[in-house]
Amino acid sequence: MRHPMNSMRRARPSLPVMIALGTWACAWIGTQAAELQELTVTVPATRTVGRDANGAPVQQVTASARVPYDPVMLTTPSGRARLQERVTEVARKLCRQVSDATPPPATAEDSCVQQAVQGAKVQIAAAAIAQKAG
Repeated sequence: MRHPMNSMRRARPSLPVMIALGTWACAWIGTQAAELQELTVTVPATRTVGRDANGAPVQQVTASARVPYDPVMLTTPSGRARLQERVTEVARKLCRQVSDATPPPATAEDSCVQQAVQGAKVQIAAAAIAQKAG
């Protein structure tokens, strides 16, 4: 498709503006990413991973994952609720991974998720208090 030269000349001066805006956007995104906080979701798990020299079972006791979040999420009830949902999703995945070797009953998985979420709630509350103070 051919464009008249006038429209091409009009578009050219906006190129430096577009480059400047793109540079600014990249810098802003980099700054935002650097300000992300994280909390750790830890699930209580007991899994036999081997045996020691005496034949006693060697067990892995916990599993954990980090959940990054923007501190601004803590300033609104909906943001805190979304972070809580993410924590629950991560806890559920961790509990399933840990129980892959020997599938527990459904109530054991629910208990595992509840314990992991409870531990994360403490971290969320502490971060919310720090956000308000800071």
